[in-house]
Amino acid sequence: MKRTILLMLVLVLIIAGTSGLGAQQRIVIGGKASIMLVDAAYLFPGIGKRIVAYASGDQGLGNFISAIDPNFKNNVSFDKSAGAEVYASFKPDLVILKSAMMSQLKAPLDSLGIRQLYLSLETPEQYYEDLATLGRVLGAEKRGADVVSWYADHEARIVSRTSKLDMAKRPRVLVMQLSASGESIWQVPPDSWMQTIMAERAGGQAVWKGANPGSGWATVSVEQIAAWNPDYVFIIDYRGNSAKAAEAFGKDQRLSSLKAVKSDAVYGFPQDFYSWDQPDTRWILGFTWLAKRIHPELFADISVAQTARDFFSFMYGFDAAAFRSHILPKIQGDVGEQF
Repeated sequence: MKRTILLMLVLVLIIAGTSGLGAQQRIVIGGKASIMLVDAAYLFPGIGKRIVAYASGDQGLGNFISAIDPNFKNNVSFDKSAGAEVYASFKPDLVILKSAMMSQLKAPLDSLGIRQLYLSLETPEQYYEDLATLGRVLGAEKRGADVVSWYADHEARIVSRTSKLDMAKRPRVLVMQLSASGESIWQVPPDSWMQTIMAERAGGQAVWKGANPGSGWATVSVEQIAAWNPDYVFIIDYRGNSAKAAEAFGKDQRLSSLKAVKSDAVYGFPQDFYSWDQPDTRWILGFTWLAKRIHPELFADISVAQTARDFFSFMYGFDAAAFRSHILPKIQGDVGEQF
């Protein structure tokens, strides 16, 4: 019911908030997780001419916007916790925010007469809905449909195989992030998050499912990790090279008896400017990589490296030279393939 109400509200905002907006509309993107909104907006060619300001976003590995749009000036960024008055100062025709920001900003922005569009972008299904919505708002419905089709086709080629697996053939997998609060502090995502969805659709058993009833990352003890005893461990590090974090995990003597450690099946999640595990536009790359790591025999015909090159070409217009210049030097983690 909550999701239905949100979708109805989004449709109302589209109809009431975008009439008369043309190619010269002034767009501001802000709030928490703004990098995911900006990356999604830049799936639509020419959007850079419309975005006049965005909430600063850098998870520690660099700012992707500089690679997408070198002319996007740094002085148009602002704090993601900014209030409605900051948004109003840019004189926007449209403000794009994550749906989680609705309770905080909708009323004050409404009072200032500022049109808003709220997107979820948290699950594959929400990606398909929201990208189609964004295409309609930007007057680029065909591009939106083409992008959705690209994602759906690539997801389907994975799920069409893993969905046929018996539970006995689904390895026990554990996806964790290295906490920002210190070394050797590991956290698991909630059941509803992209990381859990990807692990299951990639053909694994998410051993942590049910252990985190909250709305954010939850710290787990070494004892709990040992009790789960996964066949595979996938480590995320949003601020550094995940391969190094995975190596450190594997060398932790407290975890030496884990199946994953003994079989050398502890991997750092791939990343470039941003990690491939999260509900950023890159989630399809992380999903492809995860499925091939868990079931290499099922996906011998799929190249993660080629999928990444195709992704940045189709989604952001990077030719081979641009990919080598901007993306290839940033790729870290245990990709497992040569680019």
